Amino acid sequence: FHITPRQAQLMDPQQRIFLQTAWSSIEDAGLTRKTLAKNTGVFVGVTTNTYGLWAAQRSPAFSALCPDTEHCDIANRVSYFCDFQGPSISIDTACSSSLTSVHLAVQSLRQRECDMAIAGGVNLTLHPNRVVQFCQKNMLTAENFTHPFGQGNGGFIHAEGSAAIVLKPLSRALEDRDRIYGLIRGSAINAGGRSSGYTVPSPQAQAKLVLKALENADVSASTISYIETHGTGTTLGDPIEVEGLAQAFRCYTDSRQFCAIGSIKANIGHLIAAAGIAGLIKILLQMQHKTLVPSIHSQPPNPKIKFTQTPFYVQQTLSEWQADYPRRAGVSSFGIGGANARFGKKRRTFDRLSTTAASLYPQARKNTEYCQYRLYPASGA
Repeated sequence: FHITPRQAQLMDPQQRIFLQTAWSSIEDAGLTRKTLAKNTGVFVGVTTNTYGLWAAQRSPAFSALCPDTEHCDIANRVSYFCDFQGPSISIDTACSSSLTSVHLAVQSLRQRECDMAIAGGVNLTLHPNRVVQFCQKNMLTAENFTHPFGQGNGGFIHAEGSAAIVLKPLSRALEDRDRIYGLIRGSAINAGGRSSGYTVPSPQAQAKLVLKALENADVSASTISYIETHGTGTTLGDPIEVEGLAQAFRCYTDSRQFCAIGSIKANIGHLIAAAGIAGLIKILLQMQHKTLVPSIHSQPPNPKIKFTQTPFYVQQTLSEWQADYPRRAGVSSFGIGGANARFGKKRRTFDRLSTTAASLYPQARKNTEYCQYRLYPASGA
């Protein structure tokens, strides 16, 4: 990638990691330098910006180091290396950042601002300050596992990772004979507004978001057979999310326990800015293999959630994904402070937009390892 050792030392490692992830998604799509569209947009979700704290601590007197840690550089680094001339945007909506980046990429494609788009997110813990913030807010679990929709002590396990997908209009993807993993039918974003607390989600706002996404996708909730939830495993957030989903689904059907739900956070932890795109890729893999995977650590169930009175059940076993309709799924991502994103996806059909490639590189660590920190090497990338 023509990055010198000196540049690498001063560069936020999130720039290099996401550049590699974006390139891997391009390779998976079967694209080359000659076939890459110049008018390609880059949309990346990112929240952390702590690499520069090391320079403040370790710089010699009167000789301050100035690391390159601006969020805008994460998207722009990809656009620069690939010579892309479409939109290049870094987005911070907290935990919904990467799914919001996909939403904006889809809108950009539909408005013909770009011919192709790379969308994703990156989250690296580069300084202890980040974990100290989570601890001060009592957000992390004291256990070795997180329990989405299960009975536990609450809290999530913080994780690191980077993920990206390649998006094209379906007609273009078919013309180019691309490998198509799935189709985005509709998406929506909103804010929760005022609730009982700044970090407390609003089930009403989440229900409105789901309804808007279903409306934009032009599908009935009764045809959705799986939802990849935000599902952080918190005692407050999980019941509110299920209630919001239930409110939206009841506008379409009174049927109960026909739609499976799950959360990848039980497997790899909470990737914060990359959480939504990780969940989306999980759906694509399940569609590819026609299989629903278990949402682990969800037994015994959270006593505050009455699943028998909702349209949902937690997927507990590895099973064939059977559906009366084309395999359709939704994915949700909610940010602290109320910035929310929601998507509806289905297995390949002849419609508007396609997800032509996907790449996920989780770098999760158990919470017991969070006292160990590292500086990334200054070698070239």
